[in-house]
Amino acid sequence: MKQDNETMQEEFYFDYTRLLEENRMLHRSDYYLGASNSFVRLFTLTARRYWLAQATSEHITADWKVHFSIRPRDIPLAFNLLSELYFDMKLPVGLKARYPDHWKDYENVWPDHMRGREITVYILLYENTLLKPKQTMLYSCQDSYKPIEMIDWTLSSSNDIYAMHDLTEKDEIPLDRYLDYVDRAEQLLERYDIESNGCAHGDYPIGKYTSLRNEKFVAITDDGDSGKIRLIYPPNECGYNGSKDRRDLTRRIVDLQTYRNRTRHNKITKLFVFIVVIFLLIVFLINLF
Repeated sequence: MKQDNETMQEEFYFDYTRLLEENRMLHRSDYYLGASNSFVRLFTLTARRYWLAQATSEHITADWKVHFSIRPRDIPLAFNLLSELYFDMKLPVGLKARYPDHWKDYENVWPDHMRGREITVYILLYENTLLKPKQTMLYSCQDSYKPIEMIDWTLSSSNDIYAMHDLTEKDEIPLDRYLDYVDRAEQLLERYDIESNGCAHGDYPIGKYTSLRNEKFVAITDDGDSGKIRLIYPPNECGYNGSKDRRDLTRRIVDLQTYRNRTRHNKITKLFVFIVVIFLLIVFLINLF
């Protein structure tokens, strides 16, 4: 019996449907896998610290994500493929996939305005919350398409929030590692005939299935009192960087085809340099003897 329990604890399977049905939290090599709060997730403790830091920062720090657009009936297979790939590549944060509509006792239905964001991959960006002021874009509650002005926002916490949660700049990884993941992921999805659900409205498209968006909160005037301002999740109409955050990853994460061309060019260049070095070495040896 003891052996059976140990074997059960060691299980770690990339199976969307089984994770939903068994409602367990699996753990292996610093990664956690399970279903809760309307999402099936693969994540690390670094991810949990990151999410807590973002919440404590009132969601007014950069929150860039890669969204995978997946036809609803293909979500189970897509999650299985993408979560295993993420685990194998040892990326540091995590990903999540939406629940099926009306799953068990949940009255959950994936909202229309979130179409194209069926699976989310997190991009960890460190931010020093002591650097002031924190800013975001202000919109009118009457028209989310038209930004009004950048405003300062004072956080309720005066501490270095990310440091409080044991996060530093060293927790960031090169953005090309995310692009490498996206490249491999898209090839996997195509190989298994997964269908896209269309690019999410307000996202920045980078591939057949993938798009980028900064979900840092924006400010909006109160419907009943234009003098009151509150923070909200950016409506689609605000675009892919509605907060106008200075860290605009669309300037650094290129579309997937450009990335593939650049990667191919780099490989050819390295091969050429290698051949030249070998040739020169041979010439040197011939002249030496």
